[in-house]
Amino acid sequence: MSLHPRFEKAESDEAEMIAEMTDILGRKMERDYAVGSTLRDAHPKTLGLLRGKFLVEPNLPEELRVGLFSKQRRVNCWVRTSSASGKPQSDAIKDVRGIAIKLMAAGGKGGLEDASLGQDFVLLSAPVMPLGTIALFRDAVYYTIESSPLLLAVKLMITGKVGRFLSLFWLRCNPTSPLDIRYWSTTPYLFGPDRAVKYSLLPTSGHRSKLPQKPGDAYLTDAMRAHLRQHEATFDFCVQLRQDGMPIEDAAVRWDESRSPFVKVATLHIPIQQFHARQRQQLAESLSFSPGNALPEHAPLGGLNRARVIIYDMLSKLRHQRDGRANLI
Repeated sequence: MSLHPRFEKAESDEAEMIAEMTDILGRKMERDYAVGSTLRDAHPKTLGLLRGKFLVEPNLPEELRVGLFSKQRRVNCWVRTSSASGKPQSDAIKDVRGIAIKLMAAGGKGGLEDASLGQDFVLLSAPVMPLGTIALFRDAVYYTIESSPLLLAVKLMITGKVGRFLSLFWLRCNPTSPLDIRYWSTTPYLFGPDRAVKYSLLPTSGHRSKLPQKPGDAYLTDAMRAHLRQHEATFDFCVQLRQDGMPIEDAAVRWDESRSPFVKVATLHIPIQQFHARQRQQLAESLSFSPGNALPEHAPLGGLNRARVIIYDMLSKLRHQRDGRANLI
């Protein structure tokens, strides 16, 4: 990825750190999974792959009519909900949850054969990524996989960043349902040639799930099944315009919403449906979602995005080639 001259500045040894992380994560995938059943390195547990529609608002203010949002439109999409733990685990264990949206090309019928529009949105149930630079991301990958998480904590304590380590635990949650919670992009993206934004999804469904007294291993999937059996789900898709001083290169810093509130630009609509068919589960594993799958007007910004674009691409190819599976972008 070429650097945006206004917004981005590479870290020292950036390419080497990204290559090291790709190697470590690739070897971990090969150790953890048998050939034919290789899961993603990030967010490996799919909670559900849902059909949806992405509805761009009519009559947006001129400053928001950019790229995808330049006019009112209705676009079919796939929505993957997930858990972040490096290995699949019970839903009852607190974790960061994810949601990824893949917009499909106009003219499709919402089927498996539809082509991608070339725009993904990848969001988390946390407003920040505590280890928000490539160097800290590299340390997290190295120490948690090749060494010891305790050594990572010690290093962060010595460098005055132990709060970031603790945030990794504070940001985990047990929501009532993936359809009930707010999500953030945490990382910034272009919004036209000379502005930057972050994204957020705010739940607006009329129906909300209840947390079971004893959440089971698949309670989040069960909650979505029950919700979508009788009710649609909706979210406001919002952008937050960057103001002076809001950092691009450190995703651990939350942009101040009092200075720049999130503004709705679209609706994510998820209709009543069943999503547990085998064909849908297979599609969930074949699809790839990445910050780098973006229209030019909405290209990813910042170090973590630069790293994720390369790492996701390389490991997605490894995963699909290893299992002999088509890689659906």
